[in-house]
Amino acid sequence: MSKPKCPHCGVKLGNFLYADACPHCHEELKHNTKPLIPAPKKDSQKPKPWAIRLFSRIMRFVDS
Repeated sequence: MSKPKCPHCGVKLGNFLYADACPHCHEELKHNTKPLIPAPKKDSQKPKPWAIRLFSRIMRFVDS
């Protein structure tokens, strides 16, 4: 969540409420830079979409 003041110098952030760094002391605002939702992890065991499309096209060709 965003905090109304910089935790380092105590300056009101005002329009910079969602900034990555404080406009006064230029310290990183860690509460604004950390991701809220972790990125989904890739499943290496999951088949690739292009391989499935290629396989289905070959199957349709063989069946016809």
